[in-house]
Amino acid sequence: MQSSVSKLVVVRRGPLRSGGVITGWVLAILLSFGGESVASATNGEAAPAERIVEGAGQVAIHYRVYGSPVGDRPLVVLIHGWSCDSAYWREQIAPLSPDHTIVTVDLAGHGSSGDERDDFSMRSFGEDVQRVVASLPTRAPVILVGHSMGGPVAVEAAAILGDRVRAVIGVDTFVSIGAPIPAAAEIKMRIAPFYTDFRAATRALVDRSFFKPDADPVLRRWIVEDMANANSRVGIAALLGLGTWDGEAALRALRVPLIAINTDSVKVNQERIRELSPEFRLITIEGPGHFLMMENPERFNLALRAELARLP
Repeated sequence: MQSSVSKLVVVRRGPLRSGGVITGWVLAILLSFGGESVASATNGEAAPAERIVEGAGQVAIHYRVYGSPVGDRPLVVLIHGWSCDSAYWREQIAPLSPDHTIVTVDLAGHGSSGDERDDFSMRSFGEDVQRVVASLPTRAPVILVGHSMGGPVAVEAAAILGDRVRAVIGVDTFVSIGAPIPAAAEIKMRIAPFYTDFRAATRALVDRSFFKPDADPVLRRWIVEDMANANSRVGIAALLGLGTWDGEAALRALRVPLIAINTDSVKVNQERIRELSPEFRLITIEGPGHFLMMENPERFNLALRAELARLP
């Protein structure tokens, strides 16, 4: 498998740092049990414009813009998952930049963004994305790309942004869509180890469930430790928010194409999703684990660029 670990060592963490890699399938795994953000760009891409969107009584959200957000040039907004941050998208910047303006976001409580609130639901994260998009000096169409937990966040952001959104593209996500929402007591019971020792529970979950046996050991170790050092308060609240997210209702309300680029480790019920979102399309990449955009960026970028090119 290909990795870009040498380019990730320059990632920094602030005193509190969280992020996000728990999507529907991560919650399914749980239920089955009985800084500065990125340093300087390499790869030859231009340095990003680093920005912060703030508001009265609102958490400061840090984001980066690659390219000039003007005219009709589509915005591709890359949304990280649970206990991750925008660093996890760094292999997508150069390949996507020639045709799109790229925006990467640190959701509240992740990366460099603030965590001074109690609501870390999928809707609240969607509002973070909406605030970033609204702060840009353009009315260009938006394509939302979300990895893992970022998939549900993208769906919520699409509902808030309305007709500006051209499509939602999930990455290794949407596994639990349409399945019954677990009882609150069951969710709390399954998340109990994270209350006891967030680092140990996260380290065990990520190392055990997100990688295949042939995964690059250096990349694997980096991701495991990075996520284990996330903001525990935010991480636990986000797990609870993901567990109670009503994906069925959210997809019924979605008015744009829904696409998923998943690994062969994830089993998505396509028929169930198409009942909710008739235009749903699934692309499966065999080989890499949950972090396919990092483990095999060449194949992932090829698939993502193909889907972006198909959009009207």
